[in-house]
Order: sequence, then structure tokens, then C-alpha cells
Amino acid sequence: MTDTAKPPTDSPRIEGKEPIFRSIDDPDMKWQKVRRQKNEDGSEGSVQEKWLAFSADPQYLSLYAVYTPGMVVRRHGHFCPHVVYVIEGGAWFADRWCPAGTHVELPFGAAFGPIVAGDEGCVMLEVMMGDPRSWGDQPERFEQALAAQGAEVLPDVPLDYPDWLQDLRSHWAGSGGAPVENPLVPGREPTFRSLDDPELKWQKCRRQRNRDGSEGTVMEKWFAFSPDPQYLSVHAVYSPGMVVRRHGHFSPHIVYIMEGGAWFGEHWCPKGSHIELPFGAAFGPIVAGDEGATMFEVMMGDPRSWGDQPELFEAALAKQGAEPLPDEPVEYPPWLEDLRTHWLHANS
Repeated sequence: MTDTAKPPTDSPRIEGKEPIFRSIDDPDMKWQKVRRQKNEDGSEGSVQEKWLAFSADPQYLSLYAVYTPGMVVRRHGHFCPHVVYVIEGGAWFADRWCPAGTHVELPFGAAFGPIVAGDEGCVMLEVMMGDPRSWGDQPERFEQALAAQGAEVLPDVPLDYPDWLQDLRSHWAGSGGAPVENPLVPGREPTFRSLDDPELKWQKCRRQRNRDGSEGTVMEKWFAFSPDPQYLSVHAVYSPGMVVRRHGHFSPHIVYIMEGGAWFGEHWCPKGSHIELPFGAAFGPIVAGDEGATMFEVMMGDPRSWGDQPELFEAALAKQGAEPLPDEPVEYPPWLEDLRTHWLHANS
């Protein structure tokens, strides 16, 4: 494992790298109908996705998925680690019910499902940290789940895959033509967590004194924190007016605004906004709006941050009439050192 006693690099900034802002409502964000079935009543069920970030190097995919009620998806895994956050409705992952607020971590080599959407359907945020394509597992369980719903699989319709990926929606583990012929790793299993789980502790990551004397905060719950490969999946809550320095991370970083909104520099990001921050880019300062902001975030590598242009942070604080307060300890794993005070080119 790499030495974490100091930042991975003193100068992570890469000229020309910038954040990419998208919205779920952008007219150029096309719906992809990735799965279809004929329901018992003759109607069509589907999984439709919007691909908010699809990167070739490094490979990753961030998407917004909508399952119609009763939609069945085969038991499957991906050719990379995968995280899922249920934000509306709910679904069965095999025998486990996952309502809104459920986070599922699927390591490379593990499979989950069949997935069966509940009576209200299901909306999920998903990030695949590598080759995003899937491989099917235990087809007999898929057939059983379809039979229980009285549903029938319909042929796949074409997707707008990038030219560097081949469609593998019909691929099953053990057959040829995939990056790994049999990716299933014995003993690998999905990890299910809920925002309400008592063992998921709130981490107070940032603090400030507001103009009225109250304390502003960024509070986070860390759903998945992996050392190998490194990644972090986070539910973050910004109090109204909270200011966070302009910064980047030592890895690619995805942010989705679930509630409220925030300014990222001069860019207003309401609910439904998606921000892709490549490694080498910075965004902010971030200033939460009057309702605060709730975000789902995934860092695809070393999740720690580096600060950029401290004068912009000072200006944003002054505009809010706020004053930064000292950081409180957070429960970093032993293989990472806290870098919340690290600034670009600063000595560690």
C-alpha cells in the first residue's frame, strides 16, 4: 500500500482539468432503456438510466436509474467495485428489502439480486468504479423471480455505449467474450447499510461560526471505506450557509445533490445536479443555500482533499459573515492520515 504519512503528491493540480456540471433535467441527458419486461397485465416494465459521467481513463460510470414497479433484474455483478444508493421507493435484493436510504456496496467478484422493484418502483444512484458492464449469475434464480411476478423478459434495445465498450447485457459468468471469464470470487458478498443504522456514526468534518453565533457544519456518514482498492462513499449534510474551501481530491470524485442546493464557485447546483470532478481539478468554494444541502458523494481512490486558492475561501467566508472553527477529530481508518488542513503546495 502507498505511504500515507504525507500527501500522495505535493502538486495534484492538472492544467485544463475542470469540474463538469450536469443536471438530471438537462435535455441532452438521454434516457437509456437498459432492461425491459412484459408485466403480467401486458404493460412494459423497464429500467431506465441517465449516464451522468462515463469516463474512459480511468474507467467509471455514474448514473441515475429508475425501476418501474415490479421490474426484475437478474442476479449479477460488475467488472469493478459498485455502489448503489436507493433514494426513492425501494427494491428487493434477493431476500433483502432495501427502502430509500439503503446503501449497497458490491465488491468486484460479488453478485447481488435478483433485484425486484417494489410497488412504488425504485430510484437509485449508482457508481461503477472501473469497467461498468455486468455479468449474470445463477440464471435459475432470475427465472424464478420473473415467474413470481408473472413477467417475461423482452429483448434488449440498443444503448449508446461509447465505442470503447462492447455491450455485455446478455453475458453470464463462465462464458467467454468478457474481460474476466468467471469473475465470481468465493466469499465475496455485498454489504448492505442504511442511513438509520445505529453503528453508522455521523462525522463532523467541517465547522464554522455563523454570523448569528450558531455553529455551521458539514456532517457525513461514511457508507463504504475501502483500502484496496481505495474508495469512499458518503452521505453529506451541509447546514444553511456552510462554506467549504475550494478543493480537489487525490482521486476522481462524484457529487449528486439530493436535497436543497449549493453554490460551487459561481455555479448554482440545486437538487438533481451532478458534479464530476476529475483528478487534478478543483471546485468551490462550496456555499450551501438557505435550505442547506444533502449530497451523495463517491471518491474513486484516495478520498482526501487538497485546498486551492485560499483567498477565495476567505472571500466566501467574509461574504457569509462566517469564521472557520478548528476541525474536530474524525474516525479515519489507520491507513490514512487526516489532510483536512492541507493546501496545494503546502508542506505536510
